[in-house]
Amino acid sequence: MALLFSLAACSEKSESGGQGTNEPLLIEPRVSVGKVRAGMKVQQVVAEMGEPQRKTATALEYPPLGLAVMLDTNGVVTAVMCGDVTGISGPFVKAFTGRTKEGIGMHSTREEVVRAYGEPTSSERFPGNLESLKYLAQGITFTLEGGKVHHMIVRLGGSQVPDRTVILEPGAPRR
Repeated sequence: MALLFSLAACSEKSESGGQGTNEPLLIEPRVSVGKVRAGMKVQQVVAEMGEPQRKTATALEYPPLGLAVMLDTNGVVTAVMCGDVTGISGPFVKAFTGRTKEGIGMHSTREEVVRAYGEPTSSERFPGNLESLKYLAQGITFTLEGGKVHHMIVRLGGSQVPDRTVILEPGAPRR
């Protein structure tokens, strides 16, 4: 019953909250999630997305859209949390409509994720039939319940895997 109320509340807010409709968003890890782009500052996000329903020092929360924009200490976007951390039945899973160019989004299966991105950099299983698939180079992490995506962390900007190549060149002979 509480879940139904939460879903209804999200629907009402998305229609009257002035934060746009739940049109499908394109997810491009390291680049953008819909109108939220790497390197944006708080003011730019608000200009594009409207006022968040909740604002903290490190996040701008848009529950009607099923996402939260994560910020660094300078107010610059670092990631977007998509879907619902509470599980596949959480209200934000239904609210979030984004998909990667490979077609991966809420309710995508583990098999679809692996077919699109290959084997993850790392994976971890948790109680409650939960699993996390991390793709560090691509900048995206999927959390699955019962083999279906319910939460994504999309990193924006920078490369998670820095180039640490060292080139050694012979120097002049020592005397």
